[in-house]
Amino acid sequence: MMKKVIWISSYLPRSCGIAFYSQDYINAIKNYAKKHNQKISIKIISHIDAAKANYPVIDQTDRDWDEKVFKIIKKETPSIVHIQHEYGLYETYEDQNRHLLKLLEKLKQEKIPTVMTYHSIYEKLEPPHKFFVKESLQLLSAGIFHEDYQKQALKKNIGFIPKNLYVLPHGSDNEFNPDKKKLRREYGYTDKLVVGAAGIADQRKGFRTMIRQWPKIVKRFPNAFLVLEIKPHADKLTRIYINEVMKAIMKSKVNNNIELIVKDYKKLEFLKRLASFDILALPYKSESQSGVLANGFAAHTPAIVTDIEGLGAEIRNSKAGLLVKMKHRRNDFYKTILKLLASKTLRNKYSKNAALYVKNVSGWNIIAKKTFKIYEGVQ
Repeated sequence: MMKKVIWISSYLPRSCGIAFYSQDYINAIKNYAKKHNQKISIKIISHIDAAKANYPVIDQTDRDWDEKVFKIIKKETPSIVHIQHEYGLYETYEDQNRHLLKLLEKLKQEKIPTVMTYHSIYEKLEPPHKFFVKESLQLLSAGIFHEDYQKQALKKNIGFIPKNLYVLPHGSDNEFNPDKKKLRREYGYTDKLVVGAAGIADQRKGFRTMIRQWPKIVKRFPNAFLVLEIKPHADKLTRIYINEVMKAIMKSKVNNNIELIVKDYKKLEFLKRLASFDILALPYKSESQSGVLANGFAAHTPAIVTDIEGLGAEIRNSKAGLLVKMKHRRNDFYKTILKLLASKTLRNKYSKNAALYVKNVSGWNIIAKKTFKIYEGVQ
């Protein structure tokens, strides 16, 4: 029997972490189905700027978008609806995602099995988020969080832990097997110690923190090279932030040891770039979980990240890097970089741990298999 899935999410070509995540997730599910001789059809409902979606219809300025989405779902008669949730994707005139809740209510009334992956869950939820999480989990057939601590924290956030809640980490490419020496030669990094930072352009990424602290690293390791990989975004704040990063680089007395690349990479090229780094450094100010870190695991690159939420949890789970306490991030992030640059043995250890984590825990093949089990359990 054909399994028909309606997938609701941001989608390409929108430069959005969840759009890239959805592309990888959908491909993984299709690959798993093909490998196990199961038939599956996945159609995507997304926003009006998502040209690659089957139905680019979600307009957050339209107070009836939830009704339009529901009509499409009714027409398609899916066996499963799977929603990727982040608050900004469904906010309509500061309605605190109530239009999405209205859609979930309709789906429950029609007895259409509905699963939702939550991408913005924190250990301490703000009151509006507590309301949304509590209400939505009671309307869903199943919810998916990325980290176990997020699930356990529900007890103090909403008073209970639902039985229909599952934990699946952010997926990582399980087929990428990088030749790091070859890639370092290709990018001209053979004689350098390369620390890379990457992400969609946003003030939260903390790239200027790295630039500010970089002279202290170059003083100890003159061959240290900072590579900033910034993905552009349609929002005008992107241009502002990129200009701020460029100005910070130009003012740096070690700007010859810094490379800025602003590019929206294809998946394989991005993985290669990450694999060419000695260290992936993510001095983020705030984050729930990170697709860049998940790709870093796939690239077998040891990571140094701010010890916040999902970032910290993934490093603890994978043992693939080091953590910097939030209170030390602004001034002392470089000290942890120095520690890891000084030890090739430690870098190799974390690289192997990253590879094992993908093989045994976070590989997209594993996530797809578990997702199929969730689908089968709610039908």
